[in-house]
Amino acid sequence: MRVMNKRLNQTSSERLALLRFPLIVGIVFIHNFDTQVSLVNSTFGISEPSFFSEFVRVVISRGVACIAVPLFFLMAGYFFFLNFSLTIKNYIKKLQLRAKTLLVPFLFWNVFTLGLLFSAQSLPATRKYFSGKNPLIETFGAWEFLNSIFGFTHWPIAYQFWFIRDLIVLVFLTPIIYLLIKYLPKVFTGVVLVLWFFHLWPVHVPAILAFAFFYAGAYFAFSNISLFTLDRFGPIILGCYAIVVLIDSLSKGKPFNVYVYNFGILLGIPAALFLTKYLIEMPRTKTVLLWAEGCSFFVFAVHEPLISILRKLAYRAISPSTDLEILVLYFALPFLVIGLALVAYKVMQSISPGFLSIISGGRAKSRYFTSNECV
Repeated sequence: MRVMNKRLNQTSSERLALLRFPLIVGIVFIHNFDTQVSLVNSTFGISEPSFFSEFVRVVISRGVACIAVPLFFLMAGYFFFLNFSLTIKNYIKKLQLRAKTLLVPFLFWNVFTLGLLFSAQSLPATRKYFSGKNPLIETFGAWEFLNSIFGFTHWPIAYQFWFIRDLIVLVFLTPIIYLLIKYLPKVFTGVVLVLWFFHLWPVHVPAILAFAFFYAGAYFAFSNISLFTLDRFGPIILGCYAIVVLIDSLSKGKPFNVYVYNFGILLGIPAALFLTKYLIEMPRTKTVLLWAEGCSFFVFAVHEPLISILRKLAYRAISPSTDLEILVLYFALPFLVIGLALVAYKVMQSISPGFLSIISGGRAKSRYFTSNECV
């Protein structure tokens, strides 16, 4: 088996770049699903939303948006193994690059979030916005501090960064992945997909979703297979995906639902990739999304705890008691968070572009993907 020795063509690079910001929007919606918030001695919102309200939120946050994370891992594996051959020199070079693009922002945002939450828990004016279910940061010992930053046994304190944490681990494992793809390509690819599909994975880090889709992306790159190879079946896949999302959304809580959900992801990824074929033909949309691609990591980094803070403030101020109010907040809060993040990004880009670049892992400007990219 040979290693691919070429870069993405411009069209494929643009199509992948067009996906990045919409996928981040999906992640923000995933984290805005709940209809209640808990503060000290009080809860706001409704515990039993109507069928319609639940269905809308489930379709978006527990259905369509859920292709975002596996697709990001797929692209990360693909980009890492594009033009990659296993030598000590190449491996060290990749580690050095990923230290800048993954490790530095991972440490910064988790330490920043830890400090922010510590300050909020310490101030009387903001302490009331915490539910009290989790231990206060002021009670942490050395292990709790390290565990909250790195997430050895649970999510990192900036919990969306479990994605980056798992990517860091996968980068260290790439020599093993390389050898498996080289000597057992089809066999182990099948094994990995079965382990993911049936949730047969005892390891906390990396998660099976992370390993499976990173590995699949690596296999595509190593085998010189385009991520858009299923485009010719795009309309059929898109139609099937819509049906599966509907079934998935209506069967939540059923024992078989996890398999419907996983099947939806397998259809949703090529469906999303296929749709970029149309996005690239829309000049204005293309221009906006390619610009927003450069802001995506920053939006991803700041959307938590920002959306949690705004949810608590909004629910406490409005005390929503109807499904209409819940749905208005469900749609309004993510776009408010994204808007504020974009404004903050532009301000930082103006006053401190170097710092912005560091905390964004070098992703502080819009550009297309290359083999050095790691989503």
